[in-house]
Amino acid sequence: MKYKFDLWLTFLLLAATGAGAAEPMYAGYYRGTTMTNGLGTVMKSGIYSFTNISDAAGSAVRIAGPTYPANNWQKMAFDGTSCFSFFRDTTANKYGGKGLYNAVAISLISSNFDSGVVYTFTNWHGIAYSDPFYYGLYNGTAMDGPGLYRFDDPTDPENGAATHLFPTQTFSADRWSDVAVDYDRYLFVKTAIDGDAGIYQYDPQADSFTRISGTETYTDWDGLGAYVAPPPPPVATNMPLLHKTIYVILFGGQSNALGWGYRQYLLDIGSPLAEPQMDVDLFTGVAMYLPLYTLTNLQSGSANSRINSGTPQYPAITNAPVSRFGPELSMGRTVRDLIHIPNSKVAVIKHAVGGTSLYKHWLPDNTADSASDGPTYQAFQITVQKGLTTLRNQYPDYGIEILGMGWVQGEADAGAHSAEYQANLTTFIQDVRATYGSNLVFVLSKLSPNQSTSANYETIRAAQQAVADADPRVVATETIGTNYLTAAGFAEGGVHYLSASLFRIGQDLGNALIAASGLDADDDGLPDSWENSYPPGTAGLGNTPDADYDGDGLTDLQEYEAGTSPVDPADGLTVSIGTGSQVRWDGKKDVRYQTLASTNLESWMEFGAPVLLRDSNSIIGVDFSPYLATNRVGFFKLQVL
Repeated sequence: MKYKFDLWLTFLLLAATGAGAAEPMYAGYYRGTTMTNGLGTVMKSGIYSFTNISDAAGSAVRIAGPTYPANNWQKMAFDGTSCFSFFRDTTANKYGGKGLYNAVAISLISSNFDSGVVYTFTNWHGIAYSDPFYYGLYNGTAMDGPGLYRFDDPTDPENGAATHLFPTQTFSADRWSDVAVDYDRYLFVKTAIDGDAGIYQYDPQADSFTRISGTETYTDWDGLGAYVAPPPPPVATNMPLLHKTIYVILFGGQSNALGWGYRQYLLDIGSPLAEPQMDVDLFTGVAMYLPLYTLTNLQSGSANSRINSGTPQYPAITNAPVSRFGPELSMGRTVRDLIHIPNSKVAVIKHAVGGTSLYKHWLPDNTADSASDGPTYQAFQITVQKGLTTLRNQYPDYGIEILGMGWVQGEADAGAHSAEYQANLTTFIQDVRATYGSNLVFVLSKLSPNQSTSANYETIRAAQQAVADADPRVVATETIGTNYLTAAGFAEGGVHYLSASLFRIGQDLGNALIAASGLDADDDGLPDSWENSYPPGTAGLGNTPDADYDGDGLTDLQEYEAGTSPVDPADGLTVSIGTGSQVRWDGKKDVRYQTLASTNLESWMEFGAPVLLRDSNSIIGVDFSPYLATNRVGFFKLQVL
């Protein structure tokens, strides 16, 4: 006799993550007189690499010949091969003058050869490098004042593309003498001014420092560089299990993508988005109000966090950092609200940097190797890689599908390179698809006539529309009208959008992404790809989820969740009672099952461990006799996890 069991359905998804990063290497200037080699010979001053941060001298290897006197060569950055340092000779105009040098090759890298201007790094007291970015400790009064900055152009680190990291810390020169960044760690050399000298690791999330150099004080060292090779991209060793998916939105661009929206605006309009969205994840590659490279709930805080001089939109907000948002906030919320597929999640991976151009910072080299891509595009790819790895680690039961990419950018190209924008955007989309999926949907927000613009803005707008017209999976959303006003008259200026405008742009992008994705066009909770794998008129696109074409008692939605065929009446989730107290059913590969037992049909308890078939479909049997031995009556149910 056969009995139909209640259908409680979820699924297990397994995915392997990539290998961890290699062991770190360090470099610095040795200035002491006590370090000796294996023969007992005192080692000269100069550049040394080492691997043991708690015993630098014990693992040191000399990597450059000159002695590098301390009054001339200061601070250190390291990329695993080359070292970068400030040259500050005050007695003669040696080499190319003061500035940032490749210290091993003695070549000036902070000289703009087009203009002949050399950036001297006069107001900087630390330097680091982690491909493709430089990091520096700034002690001047420009930009946002003292602190740690990230930049990609050593000839002009104070330009609009420089990012102020961790604004709660000024990293003063009397306390912190250098910085090192090795892929995802922030290390600082601390003096003995108010505690133990040595190397400290900074935790952005906790806003705290931990000493990691043991008893090594680095008294005999000047500057610290650190390098660790990034891990390879994660490789899945198992195919995902059925129908449990994280739909990922990639998001990038320049300052309007980074965002200038105030959380206070969300509070003023009573928007639920003023609080973290527990059903959408966010991972960001730019440290603002939210921590860098940390999976969190979608919320305000991933945008510009500073207080500008001039007329603010919210005069009462005077203390930095400020929780602000970009279009990714309402875009992620809109996408989540429009996806009704069971057992699905939505995550946003964001990397946006103000002032960045498509002709330089985001330009791909159109090859599989990203080494020659623009520096911001390289950083974007690092953020995406880290984000995907983090999602796999956080949700090992889920597969990952990149649903599409949102793009808010173009202002930085509206100059001498505006005529190149259409070709550059086309190439960029091609490279993004080659990297993340050939069928990826790309949605962009056009520049707005409301922005304080030059005539070249119309050239960019026309180029954006032309790219969309030529590709059915590219959508350019419009920004004409009062819904897209800029902050003219406020400190953010006439190029950047008001909070309400950024909110609307995100909604537009979210709606466009879902419409173009073909994920679930009829909004019945069944992916179109699954429906269209069967002939129209059976479970094909257009059927309702409660249809039962094959008449086996399971709706199409239940068939989808159980991994059974909606067109085969013999293929359903049914169980049979065998000899004794054994219950059997036709198990499906990559579906996880749990049996439950009850004496009253009201309260249920798990009986036995979950069962998962990894190799092939097979008959599964569970013996309930131990349960019946202590209970006169037994009811049993099968649950799909």
